[in-house]
This record gives sequence, structure tokens and C-alpha cells, in this order.
Amino acid sequence: MQHFFFSTLLRVSLSLVMLLNSCILKQGPTDTSIYALSSSAAISDSSTMHAHTNALSNESSPYLLQHAHNPVDWRPWSEDAWAEAKDQNKLVIVSIGYSACHWCHVMEHETFEDSAAAAYMNQHFINIKVDREERPDVDGVYMTAVQLMTKRGGWPLNAVCMPDGRPIYGGTYFPRERWLQALQSVLDMRNQDPERVEEYAAQLTSGVQQAELVSVPPLEGSRAWGTSEAFGQADIQLLDEGIEKWKGNWDQKWGGNDRAPKFPIPTNHDFLLHYGTVRGDQQALDHVLNTLLKMERGGIHDHVGGGFARYSVDEKWHVPHFEKMLYDNAQLAGTYARAYQALTDAKIADRAALKRAALGIVNFMQSEWSHSTGGFYSALDADSEGVEGKFYVWTAATLRRSLNLEDFELIQKVYAIDEASQWTEEIPDANVLMRWKSDEALANGLDLTPEKLQKELIRIHAQLREKRKARTAPGLDDKILTAWTALAASGLVATGNVFERPEDILRAKDALDFLLNSQRDSNGRLWHVYHATTGPRITGMLDDYAATIAACLDLYQATFDVRYALAAHELSEVAINDFYDEAQGTFWFQSAQGESLFAQKQENDDNVIPSANAQMARNLFLLSGLFEERNWRIMADRMLAGAINRTDYWPSATHWAGLLLWRTERFREVVITSPAKKDIASGMSSARREMQATYRPGILWAGGSSENLPLLNQRLMDGQTIFICEDGACLLPVKNVAQALDILD
Repeated sequence: MQHFFFSTLLRVSLSLVMLLNSCILKQGPTDTSIYALSSSAAISDSSTMHAHTNALSNESSPYLLQHAHNPVDWRPWSEDAWAEAKDQNKLVIVSIGYSACHWCHVMEHETFEDSAAAAYMNQHFINIKVDREERPDVDGVYMTAVQLMTKRGGWPLNAVCMPDGRPIYGGTYFPRERWLQALQSVLDMRNQDPERVEEYAAQLTSGVQQAELVSVPPLEGSRAWGTSEAFGQADIQLLDEGIEKWKGNWDQKWGGNDRAPKFPIPTNHDFLLHYGTVRGDQQALDHVLNTLLKMERGGIHDHVGGGFARYSVDEKWHVPHFEKMLYDNAQLAGTYARAYQALTDAKIADRAALKRAALGIVNFMQSEWSHSTGGFYSALDADSEGVEGKFYVWTAATLRRSLNLEDFELIQKVYAIDEASQWTEEIPDANVLMRWKSDEALANGLDLTPEKLQKELIRIHAQLREKRKARTAPGLDDKILTAWTALAASGLVATGNVFERPEDILRAKDALDFLLNSQRDSNGRLWHVYHATTGPRITGMLDDYAATIAACLDLYQATFDVRYALAAHELSEVAINDFYDEAQGTFWFQSAQGESLFAQKQENDDNVIPSANAQMARNLFLLSGLFEERNWRIMADRMLAGAINRTDYWPSATHWAGLLLWRTERFREVVITSPAKKDIASGMSSARREMQATYRPGILWAGGSSENLPLLNQRLMDGQTIFICEDGACLLPVKNVAQALDILD
């Protein structure tokens, strides 16, 4: 897909940034991947006496608290900080990161803990620290600005801003000397040529405002909005051609795209499962299977404790940056479950690996991140004791001490200890555990069946997990984010449905009940973040609504509990009121009820999390079927048309592409009704289970005994009845599953 910050780059004059950079002594690029620094600041022990304490000490965010004892006079993002900048006419440093970010720790240790650097920053700037997970709206506008200036992005994100918040300089990680030289150059430029700086701030603000905007077609046009004729062969041809182009970038050996670093992008895999199934593209399905299996075997997967790290630095999925994020694991649980369901022709051992990965994530989320409220914690740090990955890696000597000889020899062979799995950049003699062969190949080499090998590994992993508990654990980010908890609920619905695990469905209910009951204010609006010490706070953003609505729809379809369908409808009405722009035809990321920033932004590109606008368009499409809201289908269609209009790189638009498949391939509603509530108890009726046992991505499931949903109106008959419908028009009802499946197939 065309990345919007590149499409607007020509609108922005880069002369100021080029001039500033020319004033800085050359010390190499600031791309964090070229630095091999191993030290980082550990989270402060609360019992330690500190020489410095700043205003961040009153915050609840673990990331902000990590910086509470820097000599830099950090302030949290607040109106007071910006008012002070305006009163003193000072430039503002906005420094953004998150608690699990390794390179954020590195820059803190090198620069923000340095007294001379801190004194310089305190003298000349107002310094604001931002947790990007608490304020994705703030992170979004400044990230776009830095990408416009430098063509790269990442964290830590550091921007120098005018007193009104408009950025004029920025980058990611800076070594100490380069950072101080950059700051001096910015100050000099503002003193020497303030008009030029003002002009640049205005141009950059305009560029940020235009980034990622979707041009939605008018209501009066050639397309029949809201009908089955709205999208056609030309649209699917555009998609097919884009997928063929994308295939040229696939890594045929290791999976994923043919470059490093490699991120597990769940929306990509979910879309390719959908596309490969409905378009009969075996290459797409094979690519998904290969990618997911290589990730499951890789070092990015914590074989001992479960869960996946954020990304690997190499093309083989071997060495990760070791932070674990809820959003990755929440989505991957569902992706692995759907792959297990869809790829029925895969080898038994391969499907077992998919199931093992999905349930391993669920167990990990439950043991490490589950909170008594029903929410889920956000992340685990990459570092412990100031060293990245120290908690997770193993030396041969440690493994020998931890296991008996027979078990050690098995682990040594399975994980290629001191051979392919060796990783000594950070820790001498360390290994990042990775299985370099398939389960079948490993089992054959050990004269075991794959099932027997996995039994042995489960037993040995449990021993290693106990040994690992004695190590200093990575820091836990214990804030609960609405959007991410909703993603976890959706993942749990998938594992519960696919593997018939009612306990996962119940845990998803707990998560959503927490969001719907505790994370909404008296007006029905969502809060963005929850912390045990503060309760709910920060006005909800579009991703909170999009993910929560999607999770409600997932849970409704898995249980036929009408409360969640009604909650999805209510939240959509709030989102339309607070985020939807009639003139633009799309949603802004920031609520009209929230804080005004220097620029408004939309979120239209899919990344590690699907774009909020794509998710909302999908939600509106599904809700239009359940509630016969024709206007919502028209809204979704126009958003989709605008999105695909400027798409030439589909991996950044796979959530949109899935909606396009719904609109160009056959999409049906399956309605299972009964006048007796006991027949639909908990939504786990045998008919629903049997019909949902097969991977069917083009279906909206509805059912129950309530007429609160328009789709169920006039469809309650004697006994259990199944309707197969398209766009609300139903065939004659049938009474048994076999007849219904015949119609679907």
C-alpha cells in the first residue's frame, strides 16, 4: 500500500532539517539497528534513595515511572506544561516511548541519566515524557511528523516542538553527543532565522494533517452503495494483481516477507487465510502455514514460558527483541486457531504445532497478564538486570545444571544448543532456543513419534520454567488498555470456538464485561486506560471503540448472547457521534470529546494492529446486517472504496482487503433461532458448534431466542430453525444442520 507520509512528503520542505543536520558532527546514522549497546536502565527499586525526583513520580504509567528519577526535569503531558512553554517562549522536547522498549532504556541510560545533558535540556527546553501506549494519539501525530522529516520511525521518538506543540525537528534514538549537538543546532536556527522555523512548522503541520487521509467517493456516483453491486470484478482484479505483486516479496524458506527485521503481522496471515480459501490460492495458504510454523519453532517464540516476542532482528525468526506485547499475543492466539481450523490438509504434526502455539499463548496471557478486574496487562520488558534477553536465554552449562543428563541431551539436540541456536552478542555462551527442523524430522532423528517428542518437551519445559523463576524477571507494564484487552477477548473467542474450550469463552466474557461495565463513563463513552492505582482515565480513542465493538461481535457470534450485539450497536453510535466526520466520510483517531492536538489524524494503514478505520468499516458492515442499518453499510462501502482507491501495497491494507472479499465474494448470514432459551443456552448449541466447526470467513452468525435483533425478527418458529440468508433475504428455513450445510456448500 502507498504509505501516506511518503505521498505527502513532497508537500513538506526538508531544507530546515537538512540544514540542522549539517550543523551536527557526523557520528553515523541514528538507525538503532546499527548500535550494539548492551546496557540499559533497569526499573528503579522503590527502596533506593534517589538524587533526583521529577514530576513523573506522581504518574501510574510504568514507562513514566522509569524516568521519574532522571535528572531531566520531565513533566507528563499536560496543559500546564504547554502553558509554561508558551509563557517562557521555550521550545519543547516531546520524548515518547514505552516500558518494554529496549532502545528507550539505552537512550535513558546514556543521555537522560547524564547530569550534564539533563542540565542543558532543563535550561533551554520544557521536557515532556509520553507513554505511547497511554497516548497513541500524541504518538501518532509526532511519529508521522518524524517520518515526514526523516523517512523512518521508531521508539524512542524524540521531537523538538514550538511552544504550541508543532514539531520542527525529530528522530528516534540519539547517542548523547549527537543529541546535544542537534538541540544546540535547533536553538541556533530559531534564534538566527525564526521566520524560517515558523514557516517550516506550518508546512510540517499541514503534512501531518494530510497524512493517511482517505478520499471517500461522494454518495452520488457510479457505485450502488450498500448493495451487492457496490463492488465488482474490477475491484477483485485490483486485489488479485496486488497479491501477485506481494508474493514477489515473500520469503519462501523462512516465511514472512523477505527482509529483516521480521514482525509477526496477524492481519496479514488472517487475510491470506481468507483469500487463499475463498479464491482457491494454495500458494497463499502454504505461505501462511510456513510462516506460522517457522515462527512457532523460532526464537521469537518463548518455548519455555509461552507467548511471542515483538519481532526478530533476523530473517530466520531466531533472535528477537525480547519484549512481549499483549496486542501481538492477543491477535496471534486467534490467528493460530483459525489457521488450525482452515488448514485441514496440513500434516498432523503441523496442525498440532498450530494448536500448541495458540493454547500456549492463552496460557501465557492467563498466567502473566490476567488481572482480577477481567482486563489484561500490557507488556513485559525486553531487559532484566540491565541486559536485553537475559531472562530468556540459556547457556549449555545452565541447562546441564537444570536437567538430568538424558533430558539435557534431548534439549541439546532439539534446540541445537551451542550450534545454530547460539547467540553471544549480549551474553557469553548464550543460546536463544529455536527448533531448526520440523517436528517430524526432529522426532525421526531421535527415534520418537512427534507426539512422544512433544510429551517429553512439555515435561522438560516445565522444569526449565521452574528454574527460570529464580531469575530476575523482566519488568511488567501493569496498565490495562481498553483496545488491547478487547483484542485479547477476540483471541480467546477464537481459541474457545475452534478448540471447544468454554473456559476461553468465559474468560473473554470477563474481559468484555470489565470493559463494558468499568471502562465506560456515565454517557456510555469508553475510557482508554485503567490502572489499579488510578482507575479508568484518558478519553477513549477510535482504536478502543473499534476493537471493543469487534470483540463484542465476535463474542455474540460465539454465544448468541444478545447483550454483546446490543453493546456493539451502542458503542458504534457513540463512535459515529464522537469520531465520524460527515465531510470526510471517515473517522478521526481522536474523539471530539478529547484533547485537541496540533493536528488531527486518521489511522488507515494496517500495521501490527489493524487500522482503526478498517476495523470500524468491518464493524459497520456486520452491524448493518444484524440491525438492518442500511446507512451503516453505505458508510462502510464508501470508506472501503476510498481506502482501495489509493492502495498499491496490500500488506498495509489487509484488514481493508478482508472487507473487500466480503463485498466481492459470497457473504451470507446464518440465523439459528429457537423460542426456547434453553436450546440456545450460552450459545453453545450443538447446531452452532457443528456449523462453525469449519473455517467459513464469509458468514455473519446470528441466533438466539430474542427479537431484540432485527435480523431475528419474524424468524422465531417452533423448535430450532436455521435460515441461510444473503443481504437479509433468506431461503426457506431448514430444521437440521445437514440440510443447512448442504446449502452453504
